[in-house]
Amino acid sequence: MYDAVIKNSIVPLILRLCLAAVFIYHGMDLVGKSWGTSWNPNLPVWQQVLVAWGQILGGLAMLFGLLTRLAAIGLIVIMAGAIAIVHWPYGFSLTNPEGMGYEYNVVLIGICAVLVLTGGGNLAADRCIRLRPKVK
Repeated sequence: MYDAVIKNSIVPLILRLCLAAVFIYHGMDLVGKSWGTSWNPNLPVWQQVLVAWGQILGGLAMLFGLLTRLAAIGLIVIMAGAIAIVHWPYGFSLTNPEGMGYEYNVVLIGICAVLVLTGGGNLAADRCIRLRPKVK
């Protein structure tokens, strides 16, 4: 019984709260720069806005466990884009003195992947939403 509670409630909650803290914090930083429109001169404005607000909304979704799987997929896309566009040339930071590698993004993608596979857990708002009709 105790193991089931840990596995189905506490573990997903910890993962969601960690992701929420990271993405809300970094999303607020990006949105604080002209509503998310001026943080990367190499990206079109519409992409900057999508990334900045996607991080905030994805973080809030994780915080409440609302549409967890969908939010996790969105955050995976954002992090994969960050690796491809910004961090790829630097490799892992272990070999880069500038510390701009993509290992941090890989960890976030891994956490999101676990939540895509398992869902938000018993302590998520997802538990109150039924997207499929009941089978009789």
